[in-house]
Amino acid sequence: MSSEIGATRRLGDFAARCATAPIPANVLENAAIRLADALGLALIAGEEPTVAAMLSLIPKVHDQPLVARAWVNGAPTLLSEAVTVNALAVHAQFHDDSDLVSWTHPGSLIVPAAVSTGEAMGGSLEQVLRGIIAGYGTIEWLGAKERVARAMIERGVRTSPALGTIAAAVAASTVLGLDRTAAQNAVGIAAGITGGVLEPVRGGSDEWRVQNALAARGGLLAAQLAQRGVLGSPQGLEGPKGVARALAGLAETPREWGTDPRIEAIFDACAKPWATLGDNMAAAVTAKLLHADGINTEDIRRIGVSIWRHYTEYPGTSYAGPFERTAQALASTAFAVAAMLAYGELEYDMSFAHRRDPKILRLIELVTVAPHDETPYDATIEVALGDGTIRRRTARESPRTLLFHDASTAAQVLRRRLARVISSDRAGDDVAALIFRRRPSECRIAEVIDGIAAAARPRRA
Repeated sequence: MSSEIGATRRLGDFAARCATAPIPANVLENAAIRLADALGLALIAGEEPTVAAMLSLIPKVHDQPLVARAWVNGAPTLLSEAVTVNALAVHAQFHDDSDLVSWTHPGSLIVPAAVSTGEAMGGSLEQVLRGIIAGYGTIEWLGAKERVARAMIERGVRTSPALGTIAAAVAASTVLGLDRTAAQNAVGIAAGITGGVLEPVRGGSDEWRVQNALAARGGLLAAQLAQRGVLGSPQGLEGPKGVARALAGLAETPREWGTDPRIEAIFDACAKPWATLGDNMAAAVTAKLLHADGINTEDIRRIGVSIWRHYTEYPGTSYAGPFERTAQALASTAFAVAAMLAYGELEYDMSFAHRRDPKILRLIELVTVAPHDETPYDATIEVALGDGTIRRRTARESPRTLLFHDASTAAQVLRRRLARVISSDRAGDDVAALIFRRRPSECRIAEVIDGIAAAARPRRA
């Protein structure tokens, strides 16, 4: 019998280790940055119809075991329901961060599972941050340097829910403090209940939001069942009918799964300053620069966009109208570029309320997208004006902190988002002060959610 550690066991060991092993301060701080991003995104998504529909379905409870709060309105509910609606809200505007290695949105999958679990069990901020770190390390590791991720995409499997259930299980296992055996079972259970297809993104329907919500909820359930002695598949990832072969169609276990996940993987995820598919972010960054240059869009005659080849191939990015559904605009590269050139902004309202805007539609007709084979964060846009002038910008000209937040940037973004839903100028500062405190072990995660609930109180029914 081989003594080699299997991938499922290895991941379970990682989850257990993250609960107690020393973690550098800068890694904990980056987990706090992810927390701030997710909380702010959930709050600004309160009016999105899918979020509102989910909120109407969750029971409001008090003085019951395993209770956590919905971030959108501060209402207490069952832990499973809190994870579901919070994940849905974070993902609702396609605004949550992106991990390129796994082609996923970790913020909506991992942060709600870690935070709500921590709140329900009376845990500390540090316990939650450890769970976030474990989840981010897991989801990048599962992507196997894009080999698993791209193989899934080619088969029509959406990576966020397919890998996210497992990552959420690891995050919840770490927060719960499961031992190695239980954490391994959680990974095996999550591997057996995971999945989701790409058709909703391609077709512009709404259930892609629910995919990530159910993945976060499924990960929590896997950890809770394992905590209670339920057995998971010991080879749920690498077995003959496991995730690598069944969902990714690989002939063998990825070699990347033969090494441990990295807690530093959390640094690699890219924040999304605007509400559009992650594949469009570099192009949106570049269009923002051109808008800031003061170009009169009425003078534009041609718009040439160059982005990473694999982004041009992702379902939905090449769609250029008509935009009958909000998600069609959210996914479209042409729409992202045209809206940014026209207005210098790309919040959710653009795709929701301006998808038939004549100013944007005229520019979309002028957009040509060409692939390049450089890096994912490279993009170039050339705009030809009526007088023959060519204006050119590249994504590299933007500051790195626009996509890779430091603590200061994250606090500013949180402050701006909370200002959209509450009149108090201090709400964002107060919550940020809690999230980025020097000793997270001395703060209960419930204190952070108290601040969010206060901001959300005007929405409470």
